Order: sequence, then C-alpha cells, then structure tokens
Amino acid sequence: MRPHGEEAPAPDNLGTLLALATSLRVQAARTVLFQSAVAQSIGLNATDFNCLSLLDLEGPMTPGRLAERAGLSRGGAITAVIDRLQKAGFVRRRPDPEDRRRVIVETVPETFAEHVDTVFADFRAALGKLLAGLTPEQQELLLDFTNRSNEIFHAETLRLQERA
Repeated sequence: MRPHGEEAPAPDNLGTLLALATSLRVQAARTVLFQSAVAQSIGLNATDFNCLSLLDLEGPMTPGRLAERAGLSRGGAITAVIDRLQKAGFVRRRPDPEDRRRVIVETVPETFAEHVDTVFADFRAALGKLLAGLTPEQQELLLDFTNRSNEIFHAETLRLQERA
C-alpha cells in the first residue's frame, strides 16, 4: 500500500496509453459528426436521429423511457421528437397492451431499412474489411474492449445527467 499522497509509478507504456486515450477522444468526436451527417442525409436532426437509434437498438418503449434514455425532458421535447419521427414515417405509436392509458413508440422497420440501413451500407462494408484483417483473437479482444467501454460511457452519462 502506498502512503497517502504518493502517486503510483508511471507504467512503461504511458505513451501508448496516452495515445490511446487521445485516439478514443478523436473517435468519439468523429462518431458524433458521422451521426450528424447520417441524420442530415435522411432529413433528421441529430436529436431525432439519436432517439430513432435508441428505439432501433433497444426496442419499443414509452415516450417517458425514450426521453430518459435520450436525456430529454418528458413532455414537450420528447413529444415533438416523436411527432417529427412519426411524420417522417420512421416511428409509430401504439397502445401499451399492459396499460391502455400509455403509448409505446416503435420503429417502422421498412422505413428504417430503406433510409438508415442504406446510408450505413458503405460504412459497414469498410468496417467489415477492416475487421476481416484481424485474427479471431484480435476481433474478440476488440469486441470485449468495445462492450466494456460502452458500459463506461453509459455509466458516466448517467452520472453526469444526475449532477445536472
């Protein structure tokens, strides 16, 4: 155990760790910019596209849950997002079978595939080519790292939202 105030020794690969941290920041920024470009290319704003992505990834949910997941206010803001997505044909509302007073919002798979999947086709092809050049062990390591870092992003997002 180190005495209070004494720093841990720097790892031998500190330069690599710092470069990786910087590279992850670049990836995060470029991901946000890419998502914005995708949204714009299909006629949506970034917030609406984020909500559409959440519905696609996590499945149907109530407007309140979608607002919570997207970091939006329950009420006017999420209602406006859902209205715009519904008008564009990307989502639909249906009664909640467990509580008829609530609605569930879900994607319209055909519209999603026609617009969103088409835009991602080139990206998926390039990423597939990159991944094909890795060994199965490297792919597994990358998958594990990505899954674990996604959990860190999620936890940190929740922590920051609670402080706001």
